[in-house]
Formats: sequence, C-alpha cells, structure tokens
Amino acid sequence: MMSEKPTLYDLFGPSLKRWERLVSEGELPTLEQLAEIVEANASEPLPNWLIELVAKGLRGELKQRAGRPKQHAVYEMSFSVAALKYFRLLRWLKQRERTRGLRGWSLLWGQDWWQGAPHERAARMVTARWLTHMNWRSFLNKISSQE
Repeated sequence: MMSEKPTLYDLFGPSLKRWERLVSEGELPTLEQLAEIVEANASEPLPNWLIELVAKGLRGELKQRAGRPKQHAVYEMSFSVAALKYFRLLRWLKQRERTRGLRGWSLLWGQDWWQGAPHERAARMVTARWLTHMNWRSFLNKISSQE
C-alpha cells in the first residue's frame, strides 16, 4: 500500500500520511486541524505518533514554533520577480527623469502609481502588478533589508 502514488487527499487533506510527513518535518497541527485529522480517520486505528500529539494537545503542551512562519515558495518567487522588475523600472524611471522628466502622458497623471519620486513610482508599479497583498512602502522596506 505504501508503494501507491499519493492522491490529492493524501497531499492536501487531513490524511495520516500527509500529517505524519509534516510532523516529521517539524510542523505541528493546530488543535482544530488535530480534531479534523481524528474525525477524518475515525474508522482507522490511530498510529502512535498521532496519539502522542492528541495527548499533548489535550494537556496544552502542543505549541507552535515561535516567530513568523516561513513564507511559501510561490510567495518567495513572486517577490523575487517583483524585485527584479523594480530595479529595471527604477533604472528606466531615473533615466527618463534625467532626459525628459517624469510628467508623462495625460493618461498617467491621474494614476496613483505615477506619483512621487522614481523609487516610489517603481515600487507602486511593481506592487500593483505582482504583490497586490503588500503596499509599496512595505515592499521598499523588504528590498532595503535584503541588500
């Protein structure tokens, strides 16, 4: 049975295989997730690692890792693309400011991302396109902290 390919349920649902892997990697389920796991697998005998987790949860000893959780790979990739685009746009905007100015076309005057200094404009453009969950100031803070 272990040689079978995992199903979508095994990869993303409250399956025992998935949570055994996640627990071995150091990710502990919340109490709500633990209840879902037990309910979804009530017809099967519970393995020892799950019984230990349930006991810790009932005693209040089940604690998540301290600090901010790790970002997903998709988030990191989209941030990397946005950072690359930011530096390209910044270079273009600085060159444009020197040669023709940043007034732009009349269509751009009313756009909120076409306001401010070149670094602000580049950050606004990038966050509007690639990082809609983040404002442009947070983006600039993260960019400066990585340099």
